Amino acid sequence: MTMAFDEQSRAILAGLADALIPAADGMPSASEAGVAGTWLDAVLESRPDLAPPLAALIGKARGREPGAVIAEFQSSDPGAFGVLAELVPGAYYMNPDVRALVGYPGQVGLDVDLAWPPDWLTEGLLDPVIERGPIYRDPELGGARPPRP
Repeated sequence: MTMAFDEQSRAILAGLADALIPAADGMPSASEAGVAGTWLDAVLESRPDLAPPLAALIGKARGREPGAVIAEFQSSDPGAFGVLAELVPGAYYMNPDVRALVGYPGQVGLDVDLAWPPDWLTEGLLDPVIERGPIYRDPELGGARPPRP
């Protein structure tokens, strides 16, 4: 079960998120893309471990100017900044409209040519490796290379 965030907490997150991802060049801001709403819930469904540190950083940001909070986190609380830097862009790019604007269709299946031999073998890319012969570093020799046969 994921932690629930009330409207006030979501509004604080939206302000912080907009400081990280403002609207620009035809792209919506983080809050316009639903980072503090639907997509926050989607991120926390797959990463519930982010909910407690998110709640803590929202508590630290309450009643403060978002840009100043972000700057403070960057300089003196890298853990809190890391949570924002992971959660906000993740939620932003979960929005299908944002993905469409950047031309990313999401992960799609591709046809794979399983013909043998593969191009990488017939094009000679491995020839130097094959000609060199087998070599390795023996960890029991402290990384020293054993003598070649």
